[in-house]
Amino acid sequence: MRNFKVMSKKFALLLCIFFSVVSVFALQSTFSANFSLGIDFSNGFGALTTSLSTEFRMNPTAFGRDFDLSVSLKDGNLESAKLSLKLADVKLNLYKNVGFITTNDPVVLYKVDGGRDGIDINSAIGKLLLSGDVMYLELPVPAVQNHNLIFGKRNNKFDVAFAGYQKVVGLNLNYELIQQDVLNFETKNSFLFFSVAEGNYNWGVRYILAGAPDSRLALSPTYVSNQNVVTAWYKFGTTPAFNAYLNTNFDFENTLDDLLNNSEAGVDISYGMFFINLKKTDFSSITGLMPTEWGKFLVTFGSTFTLMDFSGKASYSFGKPIHGSVNTIGELYYIELGKSFGNVSTFAKYQKIIGYYEEKDFFFGELKLTGFQNAQVSVQVGNGDFAGNNPFKPVLNININTWW
Repeated sequence: MRNFKVMSKKFALLLCIFFSVVSVFALQSTFSANFSLGIDFSNGFGALTTSLSTEFRMNPTAFGRDFDLSVSLKDGNLESAKLSLKLADVKLNLYKNVGFITTNDPVVLYKVDGGRDGIDINSAIGKLLLSGDVMYLELPVPAVQNHNLIFGKRNNKFDVAFAGYQKVVGLNLNYELIQQDVLNFETKNSFLFFSVAEGNYNWGVRYILAGAPDSRLALSPTYVSNQNVVTAWYKFGTTPAFNAYLNTNFDFENTLDDLLNNSEAGVDISYGMFFINLKKTDFSSITGLMPTEWGKFLVTFGSTFTLMDFSGKASYSFGKPIHGSVNTIGELYYIELGKSFGNVSTFAKYQKIIGYYEEKDFFFGELKLTGFQNAQVSVQVGNGDFAGNNPFKPVLNININTWW
């Protein structure tokens, strides 16, 4: 009897807690499940593979806009979570397995892909981020608009950046100075970035000067391939429209050779449904007039079209290397078709590569049913990644996605 009373009190307490939470929180949650069935007919009778994944997301809101929580569960495990609190003029964010490390500067001093645990604090005086071996403080420069200072730490090294933006006589100017590992100063760890572009970015030049030919930014998505890195573009015309570009990199000791070896120039032309793309890389590789003596180049022309209510695209390419998986001169034929019938949509694409020594065929088809209230069914044949080395294999995939 005594145990029953104790259990009754505990149950009553749990009910009180539950109704208190419900009264405080406006709870929004979603649940989704994805079932996949794969059948591989490459070796005769189909080999079966199956997978089932589930995901739960919760977004409760309390105290108006000053509190926000999102939680994601996948296959019964905590996948990620984010808690946001606003206290006066300060916003506090706590993260669990979330990708949130990105600095707000033109070069992007720090960017970490993938889920991380950590915290950031945002206010009018700046942003402080802490996440394990990476932390930084981002501050606006007092009395100077559109200028920021970044003080960062990665492992046991300290970095600093100064970035700014100005609009001068209709031109957009961006600039940044970066010094990595400031406690062990080396010019190799110094970087200067500058860009100038027309007001609508129809033309522009971006330039990075590094302290040495082998200088690299440790946590930035910006790849510094040499001591000088230049990107220039010029867009003009409407019918037809042209987009010409040049990418190059060089050092100060072998400037001419680097400009010939490392430059990539091209022009993209569009005229209504038709398009032409021309690109040449490594001008030092030209040894004659025949295409086999042109080195690395690519010529593509094609068109979008409509045929019997199908929307499509077709193109032909010729060049070297003709594809990421075929490192010889060759041809590439591509066509795609798609159409929607109410809640049913179909899509298919085909690619054929004819290289100097080999041929490859790529095919992908999909039938998608979307007429269900909380579900979607798709049937796929082949691999849709045509940029990779994925020639067609008779593999059938059936995917069922549900959510509520």
